[in-house]
Amino acid sequence: MSRSLRAGPESGRGLATVPDAPLAELLADARHRVPDPPSLDETVDDAGRQRLAAYYLYSALCAEVIGSGDLAPGRWPHEVAEPMRRLKLTRFAPRTARGLDAQLSPDEQAMWRSPERLDKFAQLLVDLIDQRALGPLCGDADRVELISAADGRGLDLQLIRGQRVVGTCAVKDHWELVAQYLAGLPLHGQLAAAASAPGLAQKLAHQLQETGISHAVSTSVTLAVSIHPLGAAAGLGTRLVRARLRAGADEAAALRSVGDDLRALRAEDDRELADLRSGRTI
Repeated sequence: MSRSLRAGPESGRGLATVPDAPLAELLADARHRVPDPPSLDETVDDAGRQRLAAYYLYSALCAEVIGSGDLAPGRWPHEVAEPMRRLKLTRFAPRTARGLDAQLSPDEQAMWRSPERLDKFAQLLVDLIDQRALGPLCGDADRVELISAADGRGLDLQLIRGQRVVGTCAVKDHWELVAQYLAGLPLHGQLAAAASAPGLAQKLAHQLQETGISHAVSTSVTLAVSIHPLGAAAGLGTRLVRARLRAGADEAAALRSVGDDLRALRAEDDRELADLRSGRTI
C-alpha cells in the first residue's frame, strides 16, 4: 500500500491510502495461481514441521547418524527415514546444505560442518541432561558422564548414582530428543520478548514434558532420560510460529497507534498553518 500526502487545510482529514498497482497485480496473480490457499492454521503447522524437519537433519548430522552428503531423503538410514516419515516431515526437510543453513544460526551452521561435531553434540547433550531439559534421568541416576564407546567408535553416556554406574547408552541415540528440544527454542536461540512469549526460556523443559514431542523417539533405543508420550510432534515449533505471529500483530497494532498519533499531530499542524495564512493568531 502507498500513502499519498495532500497539502493544505483539507489534509487535516488524514492520509489517503491507495493500493499500489504492482501489489494489486501481484495479489491478482497469486489468487490466480493458488485459488484455494491453505488456512492460517495449516500454514502455521507446516512452518512448525519445516522447523522440526530441519533440526532433525541438523541433530542427525551433529550426532553422525548421517553424513554431510546424506541430506536427500533417498540417502537417509532407517533410523532417520522412519521417524521423518512417521511425523510427516519428509516433504518439509531441506535437500541441500544451503536450505538447511537457512533454518539455522551461524553457530549451528559452523557446528554441523565441524570435524569435532560429535564431541560438541555430546557436550550439548550432557548440558541439557544436567539441566533436566530433556526429562528426568533413568535408573535413579543423578548425573551422566561421557566415555568412549566400547567398540571404540563414537561416545557413550554413563548413568551414575552416587559412585555407582547404573546404565550405559549411546550418545547418538539421543539425536531425536536434542532435535525436538532445539526446534522448540525461539528462532536462532534469541530470547527477545518480541520474538516469543514472556518467560518462554524458563518454561521449555516443562513444555517438552507436557506436550511430549518426545513420543516420536523409537522405543528400540536405550536413552538416558525418561520420555513422556503426551502430545503432538511439531508442537513446540508450531507454538513458536504462533508466538511470532502474535508478536507481529502486537507490533502492527503499536505501529497503527503511532500512525494515529502522527495523523492527529499533522492535522493540528495543518490547522495552525491555515490560521497563520489567514492572519489569525494561534
